[in-house]
Amino acid sequence: GGGGGGGGGKQGPVEVVTHNAVGGGSDVFTRQMIKVMYENKIIDTNWPVRNIPAGDSIGAMSYMVERKGNDGLIAQVTPTWLATPMTVSNANVSLADLTPITLVATEPQVVVTNANSPYNSFTDFINAAKAAPDTLVQAGGSSTANDALTRLVLQDTLGAKWKFLSFEDTGSRITALLRNDANIMLGSASDVAEQVKAGQLKVIAVIGDKRLDTFPEVSTTTEQGIDTSKVPVQFRAVMGAPDMSEEAVQRYQDYLSKMVETEDWKNLTKSDGLVTQNLQDEEFEAYLKDQTDIVGGLLEGLGLRKDQ
Repeated sequence: GGGGGGGGGKQGPVEVVTHNAVGGGSDVFTRQMIKVMYENKIIDTNWPVRNIPAGDSIGAMSYMVERKGNDGLIAQVTPTWLATPMTVSNANVSLADLTPITLVATEPQVVVTNANSPYNSFTDFINAAKAAPDTLVQAGGSSTANDALTRLVLQDTLGAKWKFLSFEDTGSRITALLRNDANIMLGSASDVAEQVKAGQLKVIAVIGDKRLDTFPEVSTTTEQGIDTSKVPVQFRAVMGAPDMSEEAVQRYQDYLSKMVETEDWKNLTKSDGLVTQNLQDEEFEAYLKDQTDIVGGLLEGLGLRKDQ
């Protein structure tokens, strides 16, 4: 097993960083991933998770950068880690500082509304937003998270305008929908599966061109005639501390390659609405570059970039 991680017995040899508070989407996913590996005996310790929500990923990245060369430190990374440093002047960290390990999965967003709402498709909502600009409300995360960026792209592409209410955790967004304080939210299938099953919420679109096993009857934005080609993709990747050794990178890649073959992982992808990618090395680096360009161009077009 791993190198000599410091900090005594409680600190296992590997620590996994997430930029979400406990209960946020990334936190939940990180813990699920560790659980699948641990329960399938791919790893022999239940790796501890460190939650660093400060600064929408800047805090988490700083923690990683300050521990460069640490083979026992990895993070579960999302597009927020790409976007936030671009929107902060003098941010002294960026995703490029970290060591790429694996693009684990992508997570198409779904559009959700209260089960009693008048919208049965995303097109219905867009038409209502066009009819009454800036009156309808989307509940979401931080201003650089994918749901927020998606709104900006779609408003631009579709010529519709609606408001955005920011909440730190998914539960509060769902509550806002149930109380009719918000009209829609964009999130992963796993965020809302429970409430959809219970008949409290309904899914009115899958963003992109692929239907999900999770909600096979829900049509995609492509099917609804809505162009979402410029929307950044929600990805879930694993990256290491700067200057991580190649042996350590290889070891994590092996763990993750075994993980995505397990039945538990396959069940998780179905319940969470994930698409397994398992991209490594040059493929993952090319993917990151592509997403960096999409997100960077997007933020620049919005006048949000402060890193140049």
